[in-house]
Amino acid sequence: MKPVTKKIVWGVAIVAALGVVGAVIGVVVVEVNKNRASNASSDGSSSNSTSSSSSTNGLNAPTATGTSSAPVPTGFTPNPALHKSFYGMAYTPGGAIMPQCGANIANVTKDIQILSQLTTRLRLYGSDCNVTSLVLQAIQDTQVDIKVFAAIYLEPEELSYTRQKTILENALATYGTTNVLGIAVGNEYVLQAIQAGDTSENATTRVVTKMTEVRTDLIALGYNLPVGTSDAGGTVTQEMVNGADFVFDNIHPWFSSNTAETAVTFANSFFTSSAQPLAAASTRTTTMYQGEFGWPSGSDTVGDVNQAGSAASVANLQLVLDNWVCSANTAGTPYFWFSAFDEPWKATTGLGVEAHWGLMDAEYNLKDITLPTCLST
Repeated sequence: MKPVTKKIVWGVAIVAALGVVGAVIGVVVVEVNKNRASNASSDGSSSNSTSSSSSTNGLNAPTATGTSSAPVPTGFTPNPALHKSFYGMAYTPGGAIMPQCGANIANVTKDIQILSQLTTRLRLYGSDCNVTSLVLQAIQDTQVDIKVFAAIYLEPEELSYTRQKTILENALATYGTTNVLGIAVGNEYVLQAIQAGDTSENATTRVVTKMTEVRTDLIALGYNLPVGTSDAGGTVTQEMVNGADFVFDNIHPWFSSNTAETAVTFANSFFTSSAQPLAAASTRTTTMYQGEFGWPSGSDTVGDVNQAGSAASVANLQLVLDNWVCSANTAGTPYFWFSAFDEPWKATTGLGVEAHWGLMDAEYNLKDITLPTCLST
């Protein structure tokens, strides 16, 4: 799949602010990027080396030989500046872009070593380019405490879906489900469908249908895994939640025209007043996660600020980290931080901040920030 230009969709969300007198009326700006997947290097992707993978068709399990493979790690030296403070991290290996599929086991292993010092949970975005197998192999090799939500990235055509489902099932057959928490079917599919001219009802029906298909196929193969989906806050509906074992509700204060100072209040209010009630009313037991949360540390556009006039800066990243992580951990909010690593390739996608959401740069250097030390469970 070739890269698609980023577009922005504006939607209005009325958010009841808990602990704040009155109602907060927020204009929710939600990014639309069809590259948010392993087959187009998703939002959570690491942008480090993109050398060739041992498999270019995205179907084969990673091998233990060849220049793109890593030796089985016998241990690594932890970075004292990193702390396992985050409930979860959004992640896709660098170079996991169809059809080139440049992700490789050496780089994924290094990513996993670093990510294991930040969290015990990862959410992936798709299965193309062998992403699921690469990540599970790296976890097996490093013997770190990480479990993952694997994924199938939904596109309008069926070929991508059926291909990824096969790749995912092959990975489960090879590595088992010990380190798999569930399967996410789609990321912001409904939002993208609406932007392309479809209706929310049609798009939601397709997502629910695909979740049901995946769940049925997994059961037939002997796997009992939760199957859910992911979408932007304003597009998650009761029908979608009713068909899901879990939902990743992506909430981005930057794109929703909030300041760094109000980012946490906005995200918490939206999650508790909009997302959680849908889960409570679900016809099945549905777990709601805050699927993406973070703040950009810079921009390729000089002086870039969002609609609220708040800057993409290291100082604001630090502020959001300080205000969010420990309070979310204490409250038991299940969230996935977006993201661990910068993604330089996104500098060409149209928005100045896109390449700058990492806690670290693309070479694994921690930015001029101090990570919270409160441990997540």
